[in-house]
Amino acid sequence: MKELLISLAIGFTLLTCQTSCCTQKEKEVFKPIQVETPDRPSGQKDVIQLVTPKLETVRVGFIGLGMRGPGAVERFAYIPGTKVVALCDIRPECVEKSQNILKKAGLPEAASYTGTEDAWKQLCERDDIDLVYIATDWKHHAEMGVYAMEHGKHVAIEVPAAMTLEEIWKLINTSEKTRKHCMQLENCVYDFFEMTTLNMAQQGVFGEVLHVEGSYIHNLEDFWPYYWNNWRMDYNRLHRGDVYATHGMVLLAKFLISIVVIA
Repeated sequence: MKELLISLAIGFTLLTCQTSCCTQKEKEVFKPIQVETPDRPSGQKDVIQLVTPKLETVRVGFIGLGMRGPGAVERFAYIPGTKVVALCDIRPECVEKSQNILKKAGLPEAASYTGTEDAWKQLCERDDIDLVYIATDWKHHAEMGVYAMEHGKHVAIEVPAAMTLEEIWKLINTSEKTRKHCMQLENCVYDFFEMTTLNMAQQGVFGEVLHVEGSYIHNLEDFWPYYWNNWRMDYNRLHRGDVYATHGMVLLAKFLISIVVIA
């Protein structure tokens, strides 16, 4: 009997707390996050549906050859109409690894830039590169993208392309000013599962969608040793792991857009 009374008391207390919290939340006024759009410089136009002159051969330079860079080099080695012109990484052995990828594919050796933290700038300053592919640690993405566009290059940047709103606007402004493409590389937008799910939602397969939840579980345990100076783990620890929304939440964002469409 005593245990029953204790259980009832605990249940009543929890119910009271929950009701109180709900009442308090109902009183709160919902205020959406507002992001101010800075004034565009006079005469500057957006780059939506930007079309640039056709290139018979896209000459590519790669910055960052540690974790993801070598895979990108290998893919480009087999893409018709492209030429790997230059390779850059602060570690010489990483550049050499990617040179071997080119050699294995029967391609000529690319120019090497390595040994210093600013070696990548020399790559961007070359006249024989059309596209700079950036696969370094996140903190350098925006800076490198801006510098490359300022030197007449299109840029492709591994996710996330920027870490702050200020960096985002720098990329946008530079792309608009230079009329160069700036693309964030994100496979989770275009993989078969994501595109199929989006199409199903748009076709009404799920009926009327009223609620959506999403999560992103990315176990990197097997890959931690490959990150130079442990930069990714250190960054995760510093920011409690809340640092990858542009990757895991892209599908959810597209799915929510589809809800607006079918609603």
